[in-house]
This record gives sequence, C-alpha cells and structure tokens, in this order.
Amino acid sequence: MRTKTKAGAAGYPLRSFDHRTLPEGYEGPVFVWDVDKTYLVTHFSSLRGLSRIPIEFAVDKRAIPGMPEVLRGLRRGPGSGFACVPLYFVTGSPPLLRKVLEDKMLMDGVEQDGITFKDWLQTLRQGRPRRLREQAGYKVCALLHGRVSRPLAVEYLFGDDTEKDAEAFRIYAGIVHGELSAGQVVAALAEAGVSREDRGHVFALLDRLPSRRGRVAGAFIHLAAKTPPAVFEPFGPLVVPVRNALQLALALYQCALLDEKAVQQTLEALYPARYDPWEELQIEVVDARGRGLISEAKLAELKHLFPQV
Repeated sequence: MRTKTKAGAAGYPLRSFDHRTLPEGYEGPVFVWDVDKTYLVTHFSSLRGLSRIPIEFAVDKRAIPGMPEVLRGLRRGPGSGFACVPLYFVTGSPPLLRKVLEDKMLMDGVEQDGITFKDWLQTLRQGRPRRLREQAGYKVCALLHGRVSRPLAVEYLFGDDTEKDAEAFRIYAGIVHGELSAGQVVAALAEAGVSREDRGHVFALLDRLPSRRGRVAGAFIHLAAKTPPAVFEPFGPLVVPVRNALQLALALYQCALLDEKAVQQTLEALYPARYDPWEELQIEVVDARGRGLISEAKLAELKHLFPQV
C-alpha cells in the first residue's frame, strides 16, 4: 500500500502519514495510540527533553515495559487468526522523527497503519512557539483529522496523564457523539488551554465530519506521572486509568480486545523471572480487580496466570 501524506488539518499544522486505506463505511474497531509516555519512555514534558527529541535515534528510544506486547496483541486480535486490526499513532513530535519512530516500531515488532505528527516547522513559521508545548488542542485536531477518513469506526484511544490526554479525549468523544453544543466545545477547549485560533481549527474539522458517525468506545490513560486514579472519576466510564501495561492488558481482556496469550506475554515482559516478585504482582492485579478494570469472572479465566491472587 502506497503511503499517503496529508499535510495540515483545516489549517492546523500537522502531517499525517497513512499506509492503509480502510474500506468505505468501515465500522469496526480502530486503535489510536499516543507515543510519548504511552508507548515509549520519553521526557517530552520538559524543555530539555523537548529539545532532544529531533536528534534521537531508534536505538535511543525505550518502550514502556509490556506495551509492545499489548500493541502486538491488539493488532493480532483476540481470535485464532491474525485480524490486522487498524492501529494508528498520534505524536507531538515533528515529522522529521518519522523514520526513527518507524524503525523503533519495527524493532519492537509493532505494525501500524499511520502516524500523525505535529508540524513544528510550520508552527514556528506561523509564530506560534507555545503550540509546541500545548497538546490538548493538537490531540483533538489530530483525532478529528483521522476521524474524517474513518467516520464510522469504533475507536479506542490510548494516552497518558502528563499531557491533558483525558481532557482531549473527553472533548473529542463529546464532539463525535454529538453530546456537546458548540458553546460547550468552546468552553471545554478554552478550559483545557487551547488558543482561540486552534479552537477555530477544531470547528473547521468538525464541519468536515458527516452527520452519521461511529463512536469512541474507550479511552485508556497510562498513569506515567502516578496520578491517583480517583482524579479521573469525573470523566466517567469513558476514561480508564491504568498503572502499567499489565493493568491495561487486563482491562483490554475484559473488553474482549486482547486474548489470554497477549495477557501472558505482557505479564512475562514485566515479570520475566516467573512472575516475581509475587507481592508486587498481587497488588497490581488486586487493584485492577478492585477498580473494575477486570471482573471476577474474567479474572477467573486467567487463574493459572495468577494462582496466588
């Protein structure tokens, strides 16, 4: 499949590289992942880390333990065959990092169908340097940009607790589901720190969406900054906070998006010495069960993996 490059999103400076054209009217699942602190260990939120991003190589990038196993499992699907479920990435990094990220994904065995980047050069040309650090507006625009190409899809979003991803995901879902009025969208974006100009870009993208749309089925937040899960309760059931890849795998198993094999591979990646230390493992699994990430019945199906829980 020939890669299609899409520059800009109704005025917002981003670049999207798509490797796959989904069938018209596709209504199946689509996974959209953030990169920094959701898949890869980065220091994107610091000025020093921000300055290092364009000069790093694939070998400099470190995956968050267990996340490549989750990604491979999602791509494979929970059935007996290889489902090749659509998987896309959204990153605040510049397009010049494309080869680095694609090489890193190749090293990790992570297949993907496209990556959207923030266009740093165009942002600076427009005299908007603050946009390099602002992520909520970018995420909403990037997600809407992708939704234009797959309007009927059922999306599952993945982010972290360092860049207002939960706020961006909630706003985006409210737009897609038609739950927010124009005034509410403006207010929510302003509260998230999105500039007036970028709020205009959001509405320009919204005008390109058909009236019939799919839905956002879930938004999973990796607690990279160790934010207490209770902080996300006001976001409702849409937002699911997870402490690590194992809790994410359990939550996705509950949703029938991952199979037992993927859960076991994630577990082995985090606890390679036959699931030691057991005490730490028990805490993670008990916490996941207590917060409803996985039910007693579904956890019982994995009893052989967690015999002491």
